[in-house]
Amino acid sequence: MISLSKTLKNVVVLTVLFAFFFGNISYGETPVSIYLRNGDRITGRWLNADNRTIEIEFNGQKMSVSLDEISHISITSNAVSEKYLQNAEDLLKLGLREQARKLFELSIQESPQNAKAYFRLAELFQEDGETDNAIKYFGLAAAVDPSYDLSEQFVLSATTYLSKGEFEKAAESYILLFENYPEHERCAYAGYKAAFLLAENVEAFDQALELLMQVTEKFPENPENEDYEKAQYLIGKLQVETNQAELAISTLTNFILTYTMSQWLPYAYTMRGRAFLELHQNSEAITDFTTAIEMTQDLRLQREVRQMRDNSAWMIYRVSDGLPSNKVKAIAADGTTVWVGTAKGLAEADTSSVFWEIKTEFTTQLEEMFEGSPLNIQSLAVDEEELWIGTMNHGVIRYNKTTGSIENYTQDHGLPHNLVYDIKIFGNEVWMGTFSGVAQYSRAADGWRIFNRETDELPADDIVALEVTPRTVWIGTSKSGVAFYDREFNYWRSYGEFEGLDSIVGNSIVSFDLVGNRLFFTWYNQPREISGYTECDLDSLGSHSEEVVRGDLDNLVRPENIHIAVTEDEVWLATNDGVYKNTRNTGDWDLIAYPEDRIGDPTVNSIEIGDSVAWIGTSNGLARINTSALNLREEELKLKPEEEESYE
Repeated sequence: MISLSKTLKNVVVLTVLFAFFFGNISYGETPVSIYLRNGDRITGRWLNADNRTIEIEFNGQKMSVSLDEISHISITSNAVSEKYLQNAEDLLKLGLREQARKLFELSIQESPQNAKAYFRLAELFQEDGETDNAIKYFGLAAAVDPSYDLSEQFVLSATTYLSKGEFEKAAESYILLFENYPEHERCAYAGYKAAFLLAENVEAFDQALELLMQVTEKFPENPENEDYEKAQYLIGKLQVETNQAELAISTLTNFILTYTMSQWLPYAYTMRGRAFLELHQNSEAITDFTTAIEMTQDLRLQREVRQMRDNSAWMIYRVSDGLPSNKVKAIAADGTTVWVGTAKGLAEADTSSVFWEIKTEFTTQLEEMFEGSPLNIQSLAVDEEELWIGTMNHGVIRYNKTTGSIENYTQDHGLPHNLVYDIKIFGNEVWMGTFSGVAQYSRAADGWRIFNRETDELPADDIVALEVTPRTVWIGTSKSGVAFYDREFNYWRSYGEFEGLDSIVGNSIVSFDLVGNRLFFTWYNQPREISGYTECDLDSLGSHSEEVVRGDLDNLVRPENIHIAVTEDEVWLATNDGVYKNTRNTGDWDLIAYPEDRIGDPTVNSIEIGDSVAWIGTSNGLARINTSALNLREEELKLKPEEEESYE
């Protein structure tokens, strides 16, 4: 221990220098602790001294300390460490390898900056076939003293690890070269190689991203270096993998604009599509996925990206998105507004922007009206003026969208039953299917007309679905099939095999839809455990029926949930095992699978077609399909049938 006073400064310097030159102490390697007058302590390696300052290496930086600030100095000699090192060498000459190894370790404990001890211990491990330990101690030797050129050793070990498929260890070997030999001609190669292994083989995304940022900053773009180009793509990919979607979009956009002929371009579009998808920018995601599919000749990538695009066509909305319940029973599309009826109330969603927005003014009024008894909504119908809401036990609710007025009709007002399964608006008429018959409400006359089995020739009173045309009103029952009402001649008539209905059609009717003079309805045949749909010509009453889903008790496929929506060109069927889409001019069916990772195994309750959107109400939330993505997929399947077959 050396204590300082102002009168002894020069004596101290001379004393310290004497210790260096005559005490067998390595200059620049001796550990030294400097104690300052303010109570702080600085520990580093001794470099130099004069009559004003002492220079040490502190945390890799050269630091000068004024003698006026120093209280005392503690110098530790490497002599003990060197003694252990020499004795270990002597033991090796005698063939006592295990004893020598222990002395090398003691040498390191005594002086952690003794590079030779690390190096000799590493050689010993290497000779004994302990590669992992050898690389560890070679790395420590290089970190302590870069004058030990171990670069080729690191490359050789990395190559060996690669041959064994030990990618993480190979990356660690390359990193040792990159970090310890920044001026080496293979430094850039080692850095890129390590980062690529971490990103592509080890999937250590955070570590790979940090390393790539370091490598690309240290070794800027070189026209002859393809690694830099790949690294720029991988940085964007890794930003996606580490949930930095906005930053990834910026990075990948810059890559796409810069490297217009790059082999990584399809992959960049794919990853940018994923980033857009994370931000719920599905249209942009679909565009990027489509570009990637068209750009690549890699059939595996094409298939993977098509699956991504199909998934991106889906959006799932739940309670976390503002729904009162995940059990969605009814949907009504109303321009850019979608009305969602759930088991615990109504939601009004504005879909005019990328992110839907829940409106609460009207729904809050409903909640207040039925406080303590949430509305279990079964059906919805909307036109330009009004929204009609059918409930499980509160009858039907009439909402005027212009005036904001709300009326509630129940059995006390003439409704056959407070359970309202289905509603259809036809001009000034509002038709309702209830548990106890059909109700017709005239908005013009403000009056009710009731049809039931007791007074009319209905096959049953539980009217679970209905459809209205200028000439007829069609009803579907839970177990007694289909019937229609002739409005001109004022009679009810069952519609069955006598009218040419196929014998496979079940008596449990699920849903109706109408386009032009064609009526469509879905059904469930319980004895056969099948479900399907029927298309009926309203002029001739001729029909065609088709089985769609067959029950499988082993796989728990339940065919009774099948709901239909029809446009001029397409037939959509929502079932529990997926959505079936039929192009009417070709008759081809396409099964669109649910995104299981987001919706699980849903029970389907309804389907509604909007502008380029199909809405599906399920037990696990409201599902939305972007139909434009599906149309793009169909075009590709037509254009590349041979490629698809060859891939199989």
